Amino acid sequence: MPAKSQAQSDLEAPGAESRDTMWEMMERLFPLYRALCGPDFVASLEILKEYLDLEVLEFPTGQAIGEWTVPPEFKVNEAWVEDESGKRHLNFADHPYHLWIYSRPFDGVVTRDELVKKVSVDTHLPTAIPLRQTYYLDDWGFCATRKQVDALPQGNYKVHIDTELKNGHLRIGEYYLPGDSKKEILIDSYLCHPRGANDNLSGIVVVTELFRQLQRLGRRRLSYRLAIWPESIGPITWINTQREKIKNVIGGYEISICGNDSPIRFQKSRVGNGITDRAALHVARHCVRDVTIEPYRHFSNGSDQGHFNMPGIRLPYCRISRSGAGKEGYKEYHSSADDLTVVRPEFLLDTLQFSYLVINVLDRAQVWAPTYVGTPFLSKRGVYPYHHGLGHGEYNRTDVSQTFYELMCAVDGENDLLQIADDCDIFIGVFDEAVERFAEVDLIRPVS
Repeated sequence: MPAKSQAQSDLEAPGAESRDTMWEMMERLFPLYRALCGPDFVASLEILKEYLDLEVLEFPTGQAIGEWTVPPEFKVNEAWVEDESGKRHLNFADHPYHLWIYSRPFDGVVTRDELVKKVSVDTHLPTAIPLRQTYYLDDWGFCATRKQVDALPQGNYKVHIDTELKNGHLRIGEYYLPGDSKKEILIDSYLCHPRGANDNLSGIVVVTELFRQLQRLGRRRLSYRLAIWPESIGPITWINTQREKIKNVIGGYEISICGNDSPIRFQKSRVGNGITDRAALHVARHCVRDVTIEPYRHFSNGSDQGHFNMPGIRLPYCRISRSGAGKEGYKEYHSSADDLTVVRPEFLLDTLQFSYLVINVLDRAQVWAPTYVGTPFLSKRGVYPYHHGLGHGEYNRTDVSQTFYELMCAVDGENDLLQIADDCDIFIGVFDEAVERFAEVDLIRPVS
């Protein structure tokens, strides 16, 4: 049996070391209070830079980004309401979800009825504090559990919100892995949620570890770029300012909300049959995983993935997750209950392994052209698979043996190896040996 090839070694999925590294990142990042822009977003990037040498791009507050504008940085000094006895309620110091993210400063006295109208509750999980924001409205508000609202006594309340919305920068962390081709796959996740373990520190630690593993590959056919940004305004900013980079992007994946016990969920691009769609579906079909496949719907897929599927962009951009957004995904979504008990190391690792295999499939999806006409004499060229039991009168139909025959017939300079593998219903990695042997003796040549 031949020694294991580099391509076969590349398919060995990450294991326990990656699992432990991701969990370490989760525990370090969870306590920080992140927003679209602000001090703890910066602090989080600094932690991630200890694991991956990110380049940080900065865009100043007020910069025009297409139809959008870079928002100010947000910082909370303190926020609470105080009843007539002097007792404080809904105190940011008790839990940061008590205050809407990007809440405007406010000092004043309101009645209980007026206050309750400004307090959000989680109707699906009454024991949790919901996560709410007012990114693009000049407004303020609080959040609480149903029990906390019911316990507010009658009377007037002093409301104190000391927040800063000041000029600063929107920041995007990037990491670029060059390959033989300038054509690249963009992979992203968003960092702006305070505390949220599943939404979305799970995605952040998976993409960071994914690129730590990809940089160890012996050779990459495609180039790969990681982007870590604030949700929505991050990709909008990147699309509108990184025109030269996006010219080389042939597709991508948002990886998010992927650390709980739900099955892996793959959401197709709007195109539906792009190279990134095909690669993930190939892994789902051949790697014996419980994967839920969903079509693209902009309402439910309208996070970072959605911005790359918009008119004028229309890339095959997909999403790898576990639960998806919304309470129908998992009940702790956008609430104080989305803590480290929701995410488990084994599910982070499972998502990482799926994503890693998808990238390895993409990198194998080369178009090959034959250098021969008719049937080549494989034995004469020294590449007939005798070592797999063929050619001695034995009836051996192993997948590896079959790939020599399928590849010899199917290469045409047009269909990529992934299409050939799908047509044969064989995992693309099984073709590694046949491709390497045929290329060595110049039976096939790569098509740019």
